[in-house]
Amino acid sequence: MNDLSTIVATERVIDINHPVNGTATGLRLTLLPETHLKVREAARKALNDRLQGKGKVTAEKIEESRLSMLVASIGGWEWKGDATFEGEKPDFSDTNLRKVIQRLPWIQDQIDQELGERAEFFREPEEQAG
Repeated sequence: MNDLSTIVATERVIDINHPVNGTATGLRLTLLPETHLKVREAARKALNDRLQGKGKVTAEKIEESRLSMLVASIGGWEWKGDATFEGEKPDFSDTNLRKVIQRLPWIQDQIDQELGERAEFFREPEEQAG
C-alpha cells in the first residue's frame, strides 16, 4: 500500500557554484520546501500586501518581494574551506543572508533555479543531485 500522507517535501542542501566556471564556491545553503511554515508565511504576507493594494506596484516592490521569498526559503548555510563574504564567514541570520544575496544576484538566480526543482525536495538526502 502506498500511503500518500508519507510523501512530504523536506529541506535540501545545495552548493552555490561559481557563475562562470561552475565550480563549487564553498557556500552551501539549506533550502526549505514551499510547504515550510516560514515560506508559507512570507508568501501570504506578499500576497496580502498585493491584495490590500498597499501602494503602487513598482519594480522595487517586486524585487523586494522576491528577495523576501528567497530569504524565507533558506534555513541555514555553511561556509566551507576558504569561502568568505567580505573577508568573513558570517553567522546565519536573515539580515546577513539578505546582505549576501542582495549583493550577489547570481546567487539569487541559483536559488530560484533550485527552488523550481520541486522533485528534489522529495528525495532522500543521499539521492539529491545538489
